[in-house]
Amino acid sequence: MTKPKKPKNTKKQKNTKKQKKTEAPKKTEAPKKTKDYSMFKLKYGNRPVDQVHVNRLITSMSEVYIPQPIYVNQKHEITDGQHRFQAAKALGLAITYMVTDHSLEDIRRMNQNAKNWTFDDFLESYVNIEKRRNPEEVGHYSTYKHFKRTSKFSNSVCLIMLIGDRTNKVINLFKTGKFIIPPGNFNKAKNYSSMIHEIAPYYEGYKRRSFIMAMLTLFDDELFDFKRFMKKLSINRNKLYHCTNQTDYVDTIERLYNWGSQNKVKFRRHND
Repeated sequence: MTKPKKPKNTKKQKNTKKQKKTEAPKKTEAPKKTKDYSMFKLKYGNRPVDQVHVNRLITSMSEVYIPQPIYVNQKHEITDGQHRFQAAKALGLAITYMVTDHSLEDIRRMNQNAKNWTFDDFLESYVNIEKRRNPEEVGHYSTYKHFKRTSKFSNSVCLIMLIGDRTNKVINLFKTGKFIIPPGNFNKAKNYSSMIHEIAPYYEGYKRRSFIMAMLTLFDDELFDFKRFMKKLSINRNKLYHCTNQTDYVDTIERLYNWGSQNKVKFRRHND
């Protein structure tokens, strides 16, 4: 006896595996040449042109010129190579360019990996973007730029004072456009900056990073009286001198603070 045949399944089996979406490659046209400089314009939000770098390129390109293409978008806005463009234009050389649909963020990321963009390049880029998005509003990067200009502190110090974070992750947040100043931190940083600048006539190292870190620790210590500290410093400034690290500065300031006082104070250290 033959076994009955199983009925055929006419339904098509669904493919349960999800197909991964692949990002379409960026389109780039073949290189072209022109001496019509007027057809190009700088990309809004790109890093500012460094004339010193342009001058170096002019010197180098006047000796040996090896054409390197600049990258532009469909509007002929230069997304990469603005310094090469300025140098070639100054020398009257033909511009080799390639039209691509790479965004400014793509170029920024590539330049970041190549270590071509400085911290201040990122700052100016995001400040310009903020101004274009909302000219009436002062954004976080514009606030940072104002604080840096008025305080004259280093970028690392400004980041710590405005964000209150002592780790390196704030730099990555800054470079990726995610920099946000928490509410109240700007006024607090401005107040601390003003007090640190009061120290300038008595101590030339008032802008040293380790000294500022020590002062920030003391500002947050309820036992620290800034007026008492300034009075002691004005009388005996020689007791405040350069130290190698933050903890040594706190030790030095503590000795100065307690100098001539019966009630000795023990300040917290950063790791306390």
